[in-house]
Amino acid sequence: MPVLVSRSRLTRILYDMKMLRRRLELLEVRLERSLESKKSKEAENSIIRSYSNAIRQIRFVVYSLEVLEVKLESILTLNAMTQDLVIVREALKELSRRVRSLPEVSAILDDIGDSIGDVMAEIPVDVDQQVIAVRREAAKKILEEAERLVETDNSKASQIAS
Repeated sequence: MPVLVSRSRLTRILYDMKMLRRRLELLEVRLERSLESKKSKEAENSIIRSYSNAIRQIRFVVYSLEVLEVKLESILTLNAMTQDLVIVREALKELSRRVRSLPEVSAILDDIGDSIGDVMAEIPVDVDQQVIAVRREAAKKILEEAERLVETDNSKASQIAS
């Protein structure tokens, strides 16, 4: 494994991911409060559904970012370039596609993914098509796990509300 040359750039990318996650966590809290207020005022079902869907998407992004942050922290801690960087980039691309209904979040995810691509371009990382296909599958598994966590959270919330 080649020594990580772009450590400071990856540190900045990690910082950006953490800041996005924190902002989304705060947004989620605000939306949950608004949702509770709307429910108590017996708002239209379409409004309640919109809030619920936005909260679900934000949770999905938050859970996904948590896993990707751990992967980047591992790369930085080991001070070595690994194929995990390809997984992080692919997961960010897919995550961005899945949350197009949150345009600002999607744009930030695209920027972070592009930054990782720039780092990869500077460092010799084996990225042939077969490796990328395998890494895409690993990235999809990360996002599927995040979706399962969101669904688990939603079912727990439904049980509490009942």
